[in-house]
Amino acid sequence: MGAASAALIAIVVAVSAEAAADSRCTGITEEESRFVTCFDLGNRLSVTAGSDGFGSAIDVRHTIDFDDDPDLTWKLEHHFAETTHAAFENAFDGTFYRGRYIRHARDGHLVIPFGTPKKVFLPFDIGALAEVGTIRWRADDSPVEIGVVKFGALLDFARTRSFRRRLTIGPVSRWDVKTSRNLDFKVDEHIVAPFTTGMIELGAESLEGRTAGTLRIEAGVAWSSLRGWVPEARAEATLERIIIAVNDRPISLLLGARYETRPDEKGAVTAHISARITLFDKRDVRVNLHPLTASR
Repeated sequence: MGAASAALIAIVVAVSAEAAADSRCTGITEEESRFVTCFDLGNRLSVTAGSDGFGSAIDVRHTIDFDDDPDLTWKLEHHFAETTHAAFENAFDGTFYRGRYIRHARDGHLVIPFGTPKKVFLPFDIGALAEVGTIRWRADDSPVEIGVVKFGALLDFARTRSFRRRLTIGPVSRWDVKTSRNLDFKVDEHIVAPFTTGMIELGAESLEGRTAGTLRIEAGVAWSSLRGWVPEARAEATLERIIIAVNDRPISLLLGARYETRPDEKGAVTAHISARITLFDKRDVRVNLHPLTASR
C-alpha cells in the first residue's frame, strides 16, 4: 500500500505540474486540441514591413550551463543579417552581427587575495556586447557609413537567469568609417571612440513572450579624423506586441523611435511602425502539444 500510495501521489503531482504549465503556455480548444500561447522571441527568422521599409533578421539565444557549477550560466544572444530597406527612398540599414553575452552567477562575487582573502558579493552580473559590420546608405550625396567593429563591457543589475529582464550599463568602444559612394573603397573619415562613450539599456519581456520592449541610450565623445573630438548621443526605443498567431507562427506589431546627433546637424528624431512576421521559430520549452489522451 505504501508503494502504491507513493506512486499515486507522484502521478497526481506530475499531472498537476503539467496542467499548470499548459494553462499558461498551451491553449485547449473545445475539441481538445492544443495550440501555442507562449512564444520564444529570441529564436526566430522574421521579416518586417512598415513605414521604414522592408527588412529581415535572424535571432538566436541560448544558455551554457555547467554540471560542476549549477549556479553558473552564460546567457548568449545573437542577431544576424538584420536589414531594413526603404525602396522608395533608396535607403538601406544593415547589421551583419550583433551579440550580447552575460555571465550569471547565483552568488556573484570577487575574491580579494591580499592578507586574509575576502569574498565580496557583487550586485550585478558581468558580460560584453559585440557588433560587426553595420552599414548606413542614403539616397542623397552623404557618404556611406560603415561600422567596422563595436565592443562594450557590461554590468547587468537585473541579475536574472532568464532573458526576460536586463538593466545593463557600461563603456563602449567603436570604430566607424565613412566612404565615398563611387565604390572605390576610399575612406573619407575615421571615427573612433576608445571607450569614451557609455551605454545604458533597459529591456523587459512578458512571461508569455507576447510583449517585449527595449530602451537603449548611448552618449559620450568620439574622435573624428576631420573634426577632432566631438560629442555624440543616440537613443532608441522599441516595443513589440504579438497581435495574432497563424498556425502557431506569431505576427507582431512593432513600434520604434530613434534619436541621433549627427556631425554639423541638430539631433534628429525618427519614428516607425511595422509588422513583424515570424517565418520560423523555436517552440517555447513550456509548451506541450502532446495529445490529451495517450496514444495506443
